[in-house]
Amino acid sequence: MDDQISPLRHYVLNTSFHGFRFIAEAGRHWTERIFWTVCCVLSWTATGLLIKSSWEDFQNNAISFVVDTSYLDWDTNFPSISVCESDNQKRIAEITDQTYGDPHDYNLDEIVKELVYFRGLSFYTLQICGPEAQMPSEHCFKRRFSDFSKDVRSNCSQVFRKCRWNDQEFDCCAYFGEIDSEMGVCFAINSIQVRDKKTKWLSMVSNIKKGPGSLYLEINGFANVYILGEQEVPSLTTLTTDVMQITPHIHYHRFLAIKEIDNQPEVKDVSIRQRKCRFNDESDLDVYRYYSYSACCVQCRKDAQMRICGCAHHLMPNIPASTHCNITGLYCLSKHYNELSVLKPYWANRTGLVCDCLPSCTEIELAVIKDDKFGIPDDFAILELSLERLPTERYKRNVVRGKLDLVVSMGGSTALFLGASILSFVEVVYYFLVRPISNSILAKEKARESRKYKRKDKAGMLILPTIS
Repeated sequence: MDDQISPLRHYVLNTSFHGFRFIAEAGRHWTERIFWTVCCVLSWTATGLLIKSSWEDFQNNAISFVVDTSYLDWDTNFPSISVCESDNQKRIAEITDQTYGDPHDYNLDEIVKELVYFRGLSFYTLQICGPEAQMPSEHCFKRRFSDFSKDVRSNCSQVFRKCRWNDQEFDCCAYFGEIDSEMGVCFAINSIQVRDKKTKWLSMVSNIKKGPGSLYLEINGFANVYILGEQEVPSLTTLTTDVMQITPHIHYHRFLAIKEIDNQPEVKDVSIRQRKCRFNDESDLDVYRYYSYSACCVQCRKDAQMRICGCAHHLMPNIPASTHCNITGLYCLSKHYNELSVLKPYWANRTGLVCDCLPSCTEIELAVIKDDKFGIPDDFAILELSLERLPTERYKRNVVRGKLDLVVSMGGSTALFLGASILSFVEVVYYFLVRPISNSILAKEKARESRKYKRKDKAGMLILPTIS
């Protein structure tokens, strides 16, 4: 009898989805069928709306921020400190004398300074050697632009005189590692971007036992000091509040306050799009090994330079020399300076560079509490960076809607309104695919068996199989 019923009717009569069989059963009055049809439609609609709501919450509100105040057990890491030389007139004079002879056109000194401490513009270089220069100097292209940076910039031992962490002196150059930046080679401590076999890692931790940490540096010459998170890098667009301009004969003392972000372990299992941040090892960059917002901006600027001018400037980190800009490329970079060097949000109408960069999941919030500055007789600068106090709160990123929560929510909706389980959906495949195929195979087997027993002898008598 079941074989004579269509697969659809057979499914509706036997499915574990509640209510369907009352619509298809024979002998039911039309009022009953209408009643159960309305009930089923309402139940499936409610289920669909709840599942949609759960899915949207999972996609858009999977993460929550809370403020954690259990500060007695915290270890607070000191910020990363990057020191980038910003001028060295004495060394520039020595290199230009070696390259161009003595005496020479001292405008060439300004050209070398622009190339060594390049920040996006090349006024003197283009005026004397550029495509629009009336009489380019014969000395313009004696050397590659990047070579000047290697010869002029001071090495680590020339930049630092003394380093001290919490009154304990340490070897500066053993812990300050080289880091390539858009402004040339800098020296960074407590940065994962320079963590390698050659650079030692100094434990710069502050807690209730050790108290607030303090870093003391004696620096030769002129420099810019960048105070950043351990994953961040110095860049042209670093906030001015995170940069200190250091000059000789001045003692600087800055007091800082830090708020860190702590992540629940399950946060890493949530997709990048849902949590709207990237961990350090989730890098898709080629200019730096580890991801950070500032590193992403450097990548964005490099890609924009390649797209607009077909080259990147000679200090751009981790790019082959074949892609460095020549004088024509520098002219293009200067012409499009605002488009390449000024960041803007995508909705702004002003000229600028739009970078679709997510923040780092482990970034820190830095605040300057106080700056002290006074003169000293020494021919170098002293910089002290101190935590004004131990933090009493930090942000914590928690997962409030994980994959398991989504499954439970969707399963609860279907169970409540449809009385179904995951096997109820498997029944659809069974009744419309597996069962028809199996019935077809069984029918063929029955036909084969039937033909086997209906063989007849020559006289037309039925031959029964013998049992041995």
